[in-house]
Amino acid sequence: MYPTLFHVFGVRIDSYSVIWFIALSIAILWSIKRLSLYGLDEYESRRVMAVSFFFMLLGARSFEYILHWRQYVNNPSLFLDINRGGVHEFGAVAGAFLSALVMCMVGKKVSFSKLCDAASPPAILAIAIGRWGCFLNGCCVGVPSKFCMAVHFPFDRPGILRHPVQIYYSVIAFVIVGILLFVERKVLPLQLRQKTHYSVVAPLAVILYSLMRYSMIPFRDYMPFFWIVTHIITYKGINILLPFMLVWLLHSSLRLKSAIKIG
Repeated sequence: MYPTLFHVFGVRIDSYSVIWFIALSIAILWSIKRLSLYGLDEYESRRVMAVSFFFMLLGARSFEYILHWRQYVNNPSLFLDINRGGVHEFGAVAGAFLSALVMCMVGKKVSFSKLCDAASPPAILAIAIGRWGCFLNGCCVGVPSKFCMAVHFPFDRPGILRHPVQIYYSVIAFVIVGILLFVERKVLPLQLRQKTHYSVVAPLAVILYSLMRYSMIPFRDYMPFFWIVTHIITYKGINILLPFMLVWLLHSSLRLKSAIKIG
């Protein structure tokens, strides 16, 4: 593990922050490049994305404060320590999703479904890349295991190996990106030809992301309090969101199929 990359004028530059910064930067740039695929107004879409990015960071950091609220209450100065704690991907996704929804509903200049379709593959790619920051940092570790891919983390006693769930997340996320691009390549030309848009990529992305999160539950090593809060917030949130995504995907698929038959 390499939690610290280097120091600049006495300031610690950690691998976790650098990798996630790179991941988010790539996701934003790729999202902007994909706006034209869906015929979105670049100026208005960028404005929505800028606000969503702020709330994405806010949502990601809020979980750090929720999970360790006692430490911050006892020592409020910790709020100013940007190197303390990490980010939470579900909080980031929720913050970006909800803020974009509100912006699109209020402004009515950007199609929310098109924007979600354009941004979904880059968002999953950010997770695929960012999880390597978690691995280098030694956080989000797995349970002890004798599995051939198990690795030793520096904070453990010699001989203790754990599932590298950060790498599992990354590999699965890369596969999800491939699936989303494959589906998009099949569906988007049909939508453009019919001059209709029924969002398929976005709900499919959320469904596959949810399944990825659930698939990792047996392999993640949670502290008791962390597990309780994560279960209540993250998985309860997914349980609420998942049925809506399934309905959204089914509705879009049926409408698209009907439009193709009529055309």
